[in-house]
Amino acid sequence: MSSSKNTRSHGVTVSTEEKLKRLEKVVERLKALTQKYRQAEVIQQALFRISELASSAQSMDQLYASVHRIVGQLMEARNFYICLYNESRTSFNLPYFADEHDSAEDVAEIPVEVLLRGLTGYILRTGEPMLARNTDIDNLIKEGQIMIMGSLPVDWLGVPLVLNDEVIGAMVVQSYVEDVRYQQEDLELLTFVSQHVVTALERFKHLEWMETEIERQTSELRFANEHLLKEVTEREKAELQTSVLYAISELTNTAEDMNSFYQNLHKQVAKLLNADNFYVALLTDNDQQVYFPYYVDESGYVARQRRLKKGLTEYVLRTGRSAFIDKEMRDTLIAKGELVMKDSRGKPAHQWIGSPLHMEGEVFGMLAVQAYSEQHSYTEDAVEILNFVSQHVAVAIERRRSAERLARADVFLEKRIAERTEELVEEIERRKKIEAQLFHDAHHDNLTGLPNRTMFVDRVTEALNAQKRRKKEFFAVLFIDLDKFKNINDTLGHSAGDKFLYEVSQRLTSTIREYDLLARIGGDEFVILLDRIVHLDDAKDVASRIVEEMQKPFRLKNQEVFSGASVGIATWRDETDTVERLLRDADAAMYQAKSQGRSCYVVFDETIRDGLVAAVNKETALRLAQINHDFSLWMQPILDLTGTKTAGYELLLRWQKGENLLAPPDFMELAERSGAILDIDRWSLECVCRYLVESENTSAEQALLHLNLSVQHLLRSRHVQSLIDIVQSRGVNPARIVFEFAENDILSVTPKRVLASLRRLSAYGFTLALDDFGRGSGPLQLLYNFPFDIIKLDENFVRQVDTKPRAQAMVRHVVTLCQELDIQLTAEGVENEKQLKALKGLGVFFGQGTLLAKPTEWHIDTHSEISGAEDTGT
Repeated sequence: MSSSKNTRSHGVTVSTEEKLKRLEKVVERLKALTQKYRQAEVIQQALFRISELASSAQSMDQLYASVHRIVGQLMEARNFYICLYNESRTSFNLPYFADEHDSAEDVAEIPVEVLLRGLTGYILRTGEPMLARNTDIDNLIKEGQIMIMGSLPVDWLGVPLVLNDEVIGAMVVQSYVEDVRYQQEDLELLTFVSQHVVTALERFKHLEWMETEIERQTSELRFANEHLLKEVTEREKAELQTSVLYAISELTNTAEDMNSFYQNLHKQVAKLLNADNFYVALLTDNDQQVYFPYYVDESGYVARQRRLKKGLTEYVLRTGRSAFIDKEMRDTLIAKGELVMKDSRGKPAHQWIGSPLHMEGEVFGMLAVQAYSEQHSYTEDAVEILNFVSQHVAVAIERRRSAERLARADVFLEKRIAERTEELVEEIERRKKIEAQLFHDAHHDNLTGLPNRTMFVDRVTEALNAQKRRKKEFFAVLFIDLDKFKNINDTLGHSAGDKFLYEVSQRLTSTIREYDLLARIGGDEFVILLDRIVHLDDAKDVASRIVEEMQKPFRLKNQEVFSGASVGIATWRDETDTVERLLRDADAAMYQAKSQGRSCYVVFDETIRDGLVAAVNKETALRLAQINHDFSLWMQPILDLTGTKTAGYELLLRWQKGENLLAPPDFMELAERSGAILDIDRWSLECVCRYLVESENTSAEQALLHLNLSVQHLLRSRHVQSLIDIVQSRGVNPARIVFEFAENDILSVTPKRVLASLRRLSAYGFTLALDDFGRGSGPLQLLYNFPFDIIKLDENFVRQVDTKPRAQAMVRHVVTLCQELDIQLTAEGVENEKQLKALKGLGVFFGQGTLLAKPTEWHIDTHSEISGAEDTGT
């Protein structure tokens, strides 16, 4: 059948051509639908992949690249970029940029303000999608809507990215070639895709935010967990430290001894830090040495007590601060001279930590830990821990040491109590003996063992009380003074003097009865109580035996020494008698015996009493005398026996007592005893100085003036200075003045006491003379050792020089000695021609006496020489 045949169907005739045309149209529609469905499927798949990007993309860069790839599957998109506003919407950035002509770096160099004037900025400003061909772009440029930046595209397709009705950015594809052109369908497709891209971007950003938030919260939880863990650790550490410190505190009470204390202390410290090597060092009480009561070291080294040097231990003790010392720090301190490391102090540690022990601001020791291996290294926390521990250890050690000291003190006290109790028992047993001995010592002389003054007074008091019951019997008191005792002491020494006194006590004891009492009351003074005598002759017999016994020689230091005794006797008179009266009367009688020539006894009577009263009256008169009016000076020339030249004048003191003119023997002893002699002598020196001053401008003879002085001037330095001051104040030449001191006065005191004073006077320029030489023992030491310029022979020598060969030999010996010592020798008391001739023959060339010239009163006159009336005294 041909194609032109008609076909009738249902009453309608359709040609074959029409059927074919209809079928072709159906096929075309089907193809179009198929293409549309395929395109829709592609779009749907693209949108699905865009939706999956939020969960599958690892980063925004990957997300943007994936969007680009998906868009490229929908249309030509070799030139594609995305721009987004920043959070403040003041500028935008290009997180993704792919272009054949321009680069992201080139675009990044364009200022933001300029970019906002471009096509992208136009989309952002208007919020509308746009398909711009080159003609459209030119129009926009002409209208001033945009500015061209970069390469000019042929087609430019841009759509805004809108989120919640707000433009957040733009997505752009563009073509630079004519072969690739975009249509309105592309614009709609890109607009449709942009909505899903925005959703994907927002979802991805939300996922990123969630991840960030999760990470932040996780970080916060991790930080909180770490902080909590740290807090728990610190709390556990604090609890451990508290338990350790409590244990250390308890050690003070629980440790048996200090060694146990240190061992347990080591265990507690080891709970806080590595303490395999641990020691305690303490200063000695004098802070000069350091010792180690506890020392544990894995090397086996044991520290010994040593003087403070420059070790690590001493460094902490010296600075008073904790120290963390490693090799570098140790080398630095060695270089500074702070440390000196020695092999003898053990192996150097890899790390060493020392912390001082303080108590009341003073360092008394230190704790130290050390590590020899790097496996056991310390941190700064270890220093803090050891410091913290050391503060409490210092208190614990000091408390423990105090407890031990207290314990030792308790033991010592208990021991001392036991010993003291035993001593008290013994002392109670000895008390009576001691009291008896004390009583004996208080009432007896230590040297002789004889009763002393106290016991003697008690016994005489008892005798006075007993005498009231007696009828015929009475008692007497004998006062005994030894002769030449001072000479024995000075010549033979005090040991010989003590032996002499002891032998005297034995001899005196042999002269009395058993119930009589012998006592020593002074240096060479003894008293005897003769109790129950009937006659005075009984006392005289005892006194006679004493004088006789004392005249016998004493053997001292292998030589015989002679002494003697002067005895005064006083007897009980009536019931009004007193101990004081008896001793005073016996003493007065003894002095009477001495004045009668010694070695005798005298019984006190009214005559002696009258003499005592007269002496008292004379002393009173002497004290009341006015020196300037009642005393005067007389002079006696000292002549050169080889011619008629006057060598000097001796000034003699006189006291005008009422109508009587008294010579020195009549008042000198009283003046010495009362102390008035010092003022009298100074007055005499004033007169001499006044005369010497007045005679300087006259023709008065320039002879030496001799002035007799008391030895009391030599016993005090101020008295010597007073003599010097008188002469200095007058401006007198001291060489014109001769001070004379009597031999017996010099010997009556300790010679050494006056020697310094004599030398001082001699050094000042005074001439010194020893008067009455030979009246006593005449010791030659006075010539050898004392600075005397003149020796005056006593008149007793002179009186015998013409009759007794012994006296002549003695004078001859003294003359020779004086010549050798360059001492001037003067004879006193020359009374006749025989004496004068004998003296000249013996070599004595100076003398004075009544034969040569009698004393005359000295009148001091400014314009006259020495002149005066004759005096018969000496």
